[in-house]
Amino acid sequence: MSETISRPFTFVKEGIFYFSRRVPNELKSHYTSPRIAFSLRTRSPKIAEARARKAADQLDEYWYHLRCQDVQMPGKHMLRQQGSIPAQPNIQALDVSFSSVLLSEAVSVYLGLKGKGRSITFHRAAERSCGYVIDACGDRHGLVG
Repeated sequence: MSETISRPFTFVKEGIFYFSRRVPNELKSHYTSPRIAFSLRTRSPKIAEARARKAADQLDEYWYHLRCQDVQMPGKHMLRQQGSIPAQPNIQALDVSFSSVLLSEAVSVYLGLKGKGRSITFHRAAERSCGYVIDACGDRHGLVG
């Protein structure tokens, strides 16, 4: 009797519960299929419901972030374009030698200099923070003197 009660985003096939959810129209370009379906690896309706709810919540959160990336940012037309950056002082005129370093390399150098004797959480926090910047901006080159 409990299997006849519909659990959200689930279906039963040969006694095994499966998760199934349609991909929203505005996000179909991110997927190869219009539906996400996979086994919840259980025969228990209660466990299936909990696992399906967790998967649905994770998808909702991920889809929220995808939607945020796709949305046009208000005032985007006022951002500076790569070619229209105002003239900066001539760096070559300064009597300092500069080299280019990727952000991922910079965090390694930072941890080598400042991370000695620090806890593992310090290292994780620095790597996580730099990871967020790299995800947002890309692994860009920066100037190091």
